[in-house]
Amino acid sequence: MPRIIIFSLVLLLFFVLNFYNSENGSNEIYKYVLIWFPAIVIFIFIRSYLSLKNAFYSNLKIQEEIVYTFTDEKIQTRGETFESDFAWNTVYKIKENRDWFLIYQSKTVMNMIPKKYFSRNEVSELRKLIKNSGVKAKLLNN
Repeated sequence: MPRIIIFSLVLLLFFVLNFYNSENGSNEIYKYVLIWFPAIVIFIFIRSYLSLKNAFYSNLKIQEEIVYTFTDEKIQTRGETFESDFAWNTVYKIKENRDWFLIYQSKTVMNMIPKKYFSRNEVSELRKLIKNSGVKAKLLNN
């Protein structure tokens, strides 16, 4: 999302500078802006969607059923073809929204854990583990 905003602002700046250097007048530049700006924004969204889809289908591990086990020391992940674990102190940050726990291992890599498989009590227990781990986290209060 930040790339889309930055790219849009750069594009808008380009059109504004072009407007001041244009000999065609303001009606012509507005017509170009009204055509190209939405087209480029739509292109960015389509490109992002296709990139994410390609990343998902090219990585067989993330298509497997993954079982997570949370302990005081680490997070264990187990799939059909792999097994891994990582310590809480290696987690970049954690975000919780209504349906997911998002455990970021870096700014761009995260584990998405659906909350629909947790009981209300398990969600509370996981929140306690996260708070006690010292990881930077944005958790819900409910």
